Amino acid sequence: MSRQPLPLGAWGSIHTKRSSAKTWLAETRYRDMDGKVRRVEARGPSAAAARRELQQKLANRKTPRFGLVTSADKIDRLIEIFLVDLESSDRADRTKDKYAYMVKKHISPRIGSVRIGEATSGLVDHFIRSVVEESGPSTARTCGAVLSWMFKVALRHDAVVVNPVLGVSIPRLRSKKPQALDAEQYQDLRRKLIAWERASTLGRPRSQELHEIADGLVALGVRPGELFSLLWEDLDVEADPPTIFIHTTVIRTTVGGVRIQDHPKTRHGIRQLTVPDFLVRQLRKRRLRQSRSAIPNPLDLIYPSSTGTVMDANNVGKIWRVASDAIGYDWVTLKTFRKTNATMIARTMGAEAAAYQAGHSKVSMTQAHYIEERRGALDTRAVVDAFKPQRKARPAPDQAQTADGQASLFDAPALESATQDPSPEADKSPLLEDHEPYEDPPKTAETSGK
Repeated sequence: MSRQPLPLGAWGSIHTKRSSAKTWLAETRYRDMDGKVRRVEARGPSAAAARRELQQKLANRKTPRFGLVTSADKIDRLIEIFLVDLESSDRADRTKDKYAYMVKKHISPRIGSVRIGEATSGLVDHFIRSVVEESGPSTARTCGAVLSWMFKVALRHDAVVVNPVLGVSIPRLRSKKPQALDAEQYQDLRRKLIAWERASTLGRPRSQELHEIADGLVALGVRPGELFSLLWEDLDVEADPPTIFIHTTVIRTTVGGVRIQDHPKTRHGIRQLTVPDFLVRQLRKRRLRQSRSAIPNPLDLIYPSSTGTVMDANNVGKIWRVASDAIGYDWVTLKTFRKTNATMIARTMGAEAAAYQAGHSKVSMTQAHYIEERRGALDTRAVVDAFKPQRKARPAPDQAQTADGQASLFDAPALESATQDPSPEADKSPLLEDHEPYEDPPKTAETSGK
């Protein structure tokens, strides 16, 4: 009967022997994941030390055939394989650029020299906490996502048995309640913004585009990158109602710089929006002004930069922060206009309409992060008024008294008539104006007491 082979990843009996005066040798046979049996050995100052060293070596041993990395390789080696996997993925270019930056800025300098087999949940947790303290929870969550992907790659190459990031609690961001502008606040902001733009300054003149950018953002509810990527061909002012097609966005990468991406942030961001009349009039004037300008606009952008190139949302945001501080609206950012649009639409047409306008896949996201809570009471009187008490119909004259000639205690109209002044002014009481004047019933022999 033939002997059963060793299971994959298992080893046979460990034998020890002295190899020199101060060194012991431990050896055994190990069956790799490719099915081949190989001789593995380790040395130590004693037989027990050599045995322990060999057992640790066997525990960390992985197949050299199927894995590009092993548990003995450093995380920097895993990063090289991860970046290749990241580049070949279908992630957005901006996401690829962000993940690669996190690897270069935080992961490689801090734990790049750690061996893959040494990356426990405790080590990853310590790394995440240090990033939180130095760079904030947002950066820490991104680093956690990158590390999770990296160790999934290590799992595919049999370099680890379990993903160590799974045992780490990555802190969540404390999201603030959405705050939006009302119509009166926006009109005040716009007047002050135009005054700030026109004010005389020393040196470089101020941007004259901010109030029109604010109008476009608050009227359409789009992201700044989506607004700056719009072309004149995307606008149809002859339609009824006028529409604009959102299908691109502006991104910035370390490789390509500022450019137009051929799709928005998500697939739900591809949408067609109606354009309000005041924005249509403004865009007509803007089109005429561009046609008379000597500044080239080769891409035919609706909102180009001052040199006719693609406008960078980061640069506009920097200018906006200076302007908003100067006019007393330091809490307002470019994203606030998007929240203002969503809040206004949600209160008039519902949250689903606001989610479509914003290009969100989930209404819950729009409600949690874009729609401001109501500041005052909701006027529900027209609805709740249906529960008001109804007036009881007046009984017929022959039913006004009971059989014993006395008004019933439960007959409110009869009691009311019995106690009221029979003068003409009393008949004009608001409670009785919809009914015929009450008359005493005719006397009979029974009621007269005869």
